[in-house]
Amino acid sequence: MMSRVIKNQNGFSAIAAVVIVVLLALMGTYMSTFISVSALNTSTSAGAIQAWFAARSGMQWAIHQSLSLGTCTGVDSQTISSGLNGFNASVSCTETTGVTEGSSTYNIYNIDVTATKGSNETFVSRTITVTVTDNSAP
Repeated sequence: MMSRVIKNQNGFSAIAAVVIVVLLALMGTYMSTFISVSALNTSTSAGAIQAWFAARSGMQWAIHQSLSLGTCTGVDSQTISSGLNGFNASVSCTETTGVTEGSSTYNIYNIDVTATKGSNETFVSRTITVTVTDNSAP
Protein backbone atom coordinates (compact mmCIF):
# COMPACT_ATOMS: atom_id res chain seq x y z
CA MET A 1 0.00 0.00 0.00
CA MET A 2 1.22 3.34 -0.89
CA SER A 3 0.97 6.12 1.60
CA ARG A 4 0.30 9.64 0.61
CA VAL A 5 2.11 12.44 2.22
CA ILE A 6 0.10 15.62 2.39
CA LYS A 7 2.20 18.74 2.64
CA ASN A 8 0.77 21.95 3.94
CA GLN A 9 0.98 24.69 1.37
CA ASN A 10 1.77 27.75 3.42
CA GLY A 11 2.53 31.15 1.95
CA PHE A 12 0.34 31.19 -1.17
CA SER A 13 -2.08 33.68 0.35
CA ALA A 14 0.79 35.94 1.40
CA ILE A 15 2.11 36.10 -2.19
CA ALA A 16 -1.36 36.89 -3.54
CA ALA A 17 -1.80 39.61 -0.90
CA VAL A 18 1.55 41.20 -1.80
CA VAL A 19 0.65 41.21 -5.51
CA ILE A 20 -2.73 42.80 -4.79
CA VAL A 21 -1.17 45.46 -2.52
CA VAL A 22 1.45 46.32 -5.18
CA LEU A 23 -1.23 46.58 -7.89
CA LEU A 24 -3.38 48.83 -5.70
CA ALA A 25 -0.36 51.03 -4.91
CA LEU A 26 0.43 51.38 -8.63
CA MET A 27 -3.19 52.27 -9.40
CA GLY A 28 -3.19 54.84 -6.57
CA THR A 29 0.00 56.44 -7.87
CA TYR A 30 -1.42 56.60 -11.40
CA MET A 31 -4.68 58.15 -10.23
CA SER A 32 -2.85 60.69 -8.08
CA THR A 33 -0.69 61.75 -11.03
CA PHE A 34 -3.70 61.84 -13.34
CA ILE A 35 -5.67 64.07 -10.96
CA SER A 36 -2.70 66.43 -10.48
CA VAL A 37 -2.15 66.80 -14.22
CA SER A 38 -5.87 67.29 -14.81
CA ALA A 39 -6.04 70.05 -12.19
CA LEU A 40 -2.97 71.75 -13.69
CA ASN A 41 -4.50 71.60 -17.20
CA THR A 42 -7.73 73.15 -15.94
CA SER A 43 -5.83 75.91 -14.17
CA THR A 44 -3.70 76.61 -17.24
CA SER A 45 -6.77 76.74 -19.50
CA ALA A 46 -8.44 79.27 -17.23
CA GLY A 47 -5.21 81.27 -17.13
CA ALA A 48 -4.97 81.25 -20.92
CA ILE A 49 -8.46 82.71 -21.19
CA GLN A 50 -7.60 85.38 -18.63
CA ALA A 51 -4.36 86.13 -20.53
CA TRP A 52 -6.34 86.67 -23.73
CA PHE A 53 -8.64 89.15 -21.97
CA ALA A 54 -5.67 90.93 -20.39
CA ALA A 55 -4.03 91.22 -23.84
CA ARG A 56 -7.29 92.50 -25.27
CA SER A 57 -7.54 95.14 -22.52
CA GLY A 58 -3.97 96.22 -23.23
CA MET A 59 -4.81 96.35 -26.93
CA GLN A 60 -7.79 98.60 -26.36
CA TRP A 61 -5.65 100.93 -24.26
CA ALA A 62 -2.92 101.02 -26.92
CA ILE A 63 -5.38 101.74 -29.73
CA HIS A 64 -6.97 104.57 -27.77
CA GLN A 65 -3.61 106.06 -26.82
CA SER A 66 -2.06 105.88 -30.29
CA LEU A 67 -5.13 107.35 -31.99
CA SER A 68 -5.51 110.08 -29.34
CA LEU A 69 -1.83 111.04 -29.40
CA GLY A 70 -1.45 110.58 -33.14
CA THR A 71 1.81 108.69 -32.57
CA CYS A 72 3.29 105.52 -31.06
CA THR A 73 5.71 107.54 -28.93
CA GLY A 74 3.72 107.30 -25.68
CA VAL A 75 2.54 103.73 -26.38
CA ASP A 76 5.59 101.75 -27.57
CA SER A 77 7.48 99.67 -24.99
CA GLN A 78 4.87 100.23 -22.25
CA THR A 79 3.97 97.57 -19.70
CA ILE A 80 0.50 97.69 -18.20
CA SER A 81 -0.25 95.84 -14.96
CA SER A 82 -2.91 97.95 -13.28
CA GLY A 83 -6.35 96.35 -13.36
CA LEU A 84 -5.19 93.17 -15.12
CA ASN A 85 -5.56 90.74 -12.18
CA GLY A 86 -1.85 90.00 -11.84
CA PHE A 87 -1.08 89.95 -15.57
CA ASN A 88 1.46 92.18 -17.30
CA ALA A 89 0.61 93.42 -20.78
CA SER A 90 3.63 94.50 -22.83
CA VAL A 91 2.83 96.84 -25.70
CA SER A 92 4.83 97.28 -28.88
CA CYS A 93 3.79 99.88 -31.45
CA THR A 94 5.25 100.90 -34.79
CA GLU A 95 3.81 103.53 -37.04
CA THR A 96 3.87 104.41 -40.70
CA THR A 97 3.14 108.09 -41.15
CA GLY A 98 1.99 110.09 -44.12
CA VAL A 99 0.46 107.28 -46.14
CA THR A 100 -1.31 108.80 -49.12
CA GLU A 101 -4.09 107.01 -50.90
CA GLY A 102 -6.04 109.07 -53.41
CA SER A 103 -6.77 112.37 -51.73
CA SER A 104 -6.45 110.96 -48.18
CA THR A 105 -3.33 111.05 -46.06
CA TYR A 106 -3.26 109.01 -42.87
CA ASN A 107 -1.07 107.12 -40.39
CA ILE A 108 -0.98 103.37 -39.78
CA TYR A 109 -0.26 101.88 -36.34
CA ASN A 110 0.87 98.26 -35.94
CA ILE A 111 0.31 97.24 -32.32
CA ASP A 112 1.35 94.01 -30.58
CA VAL A 113 0.30 93.26 -27.00
CA THR A 114 1.53 90.25 -25.03
CA ALA A 115 -0.06 89.43 -21.68
CA THR A 116 1.84 87.10 -19.34
CA LYS A 117 1.52 85.68 -15.85
CA GLY A 118 3.17 82.94 -13.80
CA SER A 119 6.32 80.90 -14.22
CA ASN A 120 7.32 77.36 -15.17
CA GLU A 121 4.26 75.05 -15.05
CA THR A 122 1.79 77.88 -14.40
CA PHE A 123 3.09 80.28 -17.08
CA VAL A 124 0.48 81.57 -19.51
CA SER A 125 0.87 84.03 -22.36
CA ARG A 126 -1.28 85.40 -25.16
CA THR A 127 -0.36 87.84 -27.92
CA ILE A 128 -2.73 89.96 -29.97
CA THR A 129 -1.70 91.94 -33.04
CA VAL A 130 -3.75 94.63 -34.72
CA THR A 131 -3.28 97.28 -37.38
CA VAL A 132 -5.29 100.49 -37.09
CA THR A 133 -5.41 103.75 -38.97
CA ASP A 134 -6.40 107.26 -37.96
CA ASN A 135 -8.52 107.73 -41.08
CA SER A 136 -11.91 106.16 -41.61
CA ALA A 137 -12.77 104.39 -44.83
CA PRO A 138 -14.67 106.45 -47.43
